[in-house]
Amino acid sequence: MSDPFSAGGFDPRMFEQVPLFRELAKVMSWTGGPVNWDLARQTAEALASDAAPATGSGEALTDAVHVTELWLDEVTSLPAVAGPVRALSASEWVARATTSQGLGTLVEPLARGMSEALGKSLPEELQQMMGGAQAGQAMEQALGAMGAMMYGVQVGTIAGRLADQVLGCYDLGVPVLDPATVGTVGRTLERLAEDYEFDLTELRYWLAARESVHRRMYAGLPWLPARFAELVGRFASEADLDPGGMMEALGGMGFDPNDPAALERALEGPDAFRIEPTAGQQRVLSELQGLVAFTEGYAETAVAQATAQRLSSLEGIEETMRRRRAERGPGEQALAQLIGLDLTPADLHEGRAFCNAIIEARGLEGLDRAWQRVEHLPSPEELAEPSRWLVRMAAVELGVGEDPTEG
Repeated sequence: MSDPFSAGGFDPRMFEQVPLFRELAKVMSWTGGPVNWDLARQTAEALASDAAPATGSGEALTDAVHVTELWLDEVTSLPAVAGPVRALSASEWVARATTSQGLGTLVEPLARGMSEALGKSLPEELQQMMGGAQAGQAMEQALGAMGAMMYGVQVGTIAGRLADQVLGCYDLGVPVLDPATVGTVGRTLERLAEDYEFDLTELRYWLAARESVHRRMYAGLPWLPARFAELVGRFASEADLDPGGMMEALGGMGFDPNDPAALERALEGPDAFRIEPTAGQQRVLSELQGLVAFTEGYAETAVAQATAQRLSSLEGIEETMRRRRAERGPGEQALAQLIGLDLTPADLHEGRAFCNAIIEARGLEGLDRAWQRVEHLPSPEELAEPSRWLVRMAAVELGVGEDPTEG
């Protein structure tokens, strides 16, 4: 078998599309974590357009957020959260998303597990052949850097595609920027208004309300992002990581250093990092998807309650957004395959139906009981059967059920 790193086997031109790839030594010496974020950012910037926000959109969005916060005060007990309102260009969104604090909150736990598995996959016999433990450690570092490189390209590809798809900071339903930041990205909002003949001002107010209610949840309740991070971490810890299988799969997809185009296809393809969930991961995914389905259902319900008498195009906007979610773009598809979080329209409908059922039985105040403590969040089984959550909360109120808020 030929050595791809021999003088005749490695062609540095394969990396010429991304500036950092021109310095392969720097890439392979990366020690900044399980994802090479420098590489991720540069890959995303190479793919995303540099769509700037429309003139005056920042001021218009700030005004819309101010007004819709007052509307939300009428329908939710979640308090407003102060924070930046941004009209981001696609490249600005990329710069914020391709960080450990951005998309890293979703992908780093799994990437870290793969990096560690890659480092431990070097057989002891091969270490001895290479000259002992010190040489083996160097190879482990190189393998870890290779894993970080591959995840960097993969996450960068996802971010580059998402940058031209997302409307705002909370399009994915969970924060991938600072949770206190709300905003728009590029000119996607204007394109959507034009394509579906919506009044741009009404669409902007709808988005402002949606962004703001997500901020109230994820920036106003410290335990909510902590719960999400816990579930993502558990999902990663339950993974059955097989570095050899991953490299073999990449080879089957054309991972050939002598063929730059094939290398690019292998790294960009979402199946390159798709890991079949284990039984343990499936259990965690049920909780994770239940959490996001509920927060999305709550956001949709709160926005509808706050804007129903104020936005004449609300019904059309909601229907368009449901179709838009059902027809996910390549960035969303790749992210879903990478971390396993793959909400279907049925999941989102279940979250909204749960909220409607609780409001009908106990009013908005009854629904907001869910935000008192993490243990009050509905389980996946309770989402499917809201009466079970109502019974549990009634038992807590009567003092016959366990409530961690007491004692």
